[in-house]
Amino acid sequence: MKNRLLAAAVLAALPALAQADTFAGIYAGVQYWDMDAEGEFGTGNTTQQYGLNDEGKASIWLAVEHPVPLLPNLKLRYNQMDTDGFADVEDFEFGDIIYNGESTIDAELDHTDIIMYYEIFDNPLTNLDIGLNLKYGDYKVSVVGEVEVGDSTIKESSEESYKGVIPMLYGATELVIPGTGFSIYGEANWIGYDDYNAYDVQIGTQYLLVDNLAVEAAIQLGYRKVKLDLDDVDDLTIDAEFDGVYAGLQVHF
Repeated sequence: MKNRLLAAAVLAALPALAQADTFAGIYAGVQYWDMDAEGEFGTGNTTQQYGLNDEGKASIWLAVEHPVPLLPNLKLRYNQMDTDGFADVEDFEFGDIIYNGESTIDAELDHTDIIMYYEIFDNPLTNLDIGLNLKYGDYKVSVVGEVEVGDSTIKESSEESYKGVIPMLYGATELVIPGTGFSIYGEANWIGYDDYNAYDVQIGTQYLLVDNLAVEAAIQLGYRKVKLDLDDVDDLTIDAEFDGVYAGLQVHF
């Protein structure tokens, strides 16, 4: 009797489990970003344009979607965005040191996106997500350059940093092209308030290589642009842009 009741309970639960599997899952991915960089850095209202090196960077992410009402889905993404560069400066003050002559900069701008979002609608052809991105960064900018001391020129260094969260509005959408395995998607993160003016946008296309009940795997190709404009936060000012094409892989369990 107990076994029959257990079997009946399992059979009754199967439709609900199937529905939960349809709406719940884990997404993991990685992108290689051919990043071009340009920007100004400084202390307070004094900034200096640096010629920044263009480099390849990586972005990795993990997202968990679930069917629990009112509880947002969660996506964590780590972004490599460190860069360095050179400038010939004149009376450039950074970290209480005034530089004159050749100067190099090392900007550690790697950060983590903590994205909480809701699926507004989700069907086989299109979906739309909206939410909040808490972009957490532990930014450090270091300058090494020539400093005039009397009649001599010596090398000095200074560093400014900012550790904190930049809250941004988040939105993402995808449009599936029926019968092709291709889809077009886009994502936007933005804030324009007080000392923070920043955005992080990307648009791309992906193609499903594997599509079965156990796993989906897709390759991605797209373009991404990031703008960071932090105005004198903890004595650090950043006005920089990073953009370029990327290629990636996403897996859905």
